[in-house]
Amino acid sequence: MKFLKSVLPVFALMLASQSFAEMAFVSGVKHNVAEYSYTSDTRRIAEIDVLGDGAQEISFDITAIVSGLGRLRPDVVCRYSHRGERCYTRNHPRIFDFVYDVAITASCVAKDGTQTAIGVDRDDKNIYTNVPISDFRNEVVLTIDNGSIAADMCDTLTVDIQGDLEAIEDVNLKVFTYEIF
Repeated sequence: MKFLKSVLPVFALMLASQSFAEMAFVSGVKHNVAEYSYTSDTRRIAEIDVLGDGAQEISFDITAIVSGLGRLRPDVVCRYSHRGERCYTRNHPRIFDFVYDVAITASCVAKDGTQTAIGVDRDDKNIYTNVPISDFRNEVVLTIDNGSIAADMCDTLTVDIQGDLEAIEDVNLKVFTYEIF
């Protein structure tokens, strides 16, 4: 009993302390994007409505898994001499320059048309080899983590995925929009 009487005041102080009493409340929406406002072989643009923005701080976690076909770039050979550089393309390349490069850009657009950048990511699976390439399929994972804006209005989140490749076949795009209270 004596032990309990001495421990009780310490326990009460711990509960009343500010560092133990603070809480964070996170509210948000997760989007699995399946439809795009613009689609081409090498580009996808998604526009997501952001509801309830009152110029508070909003954070964005965006992940895109992009898969598709890369391409062979023409084999450009440059020779250097005392007269300068001379570059040409071979008809039958012996060196293979495989290109699979994808970038993602996210920005917020207000009703008045002003844009605020959220973030950018880029990844590639480019290969420069002298071995013939048989599989042109590849995949990259692009992320924009904790991209945030504060005191700007965001009515539409625009996510633009562009590639320097033959074709984007599939995009698995997930967007988590949230604010911390």
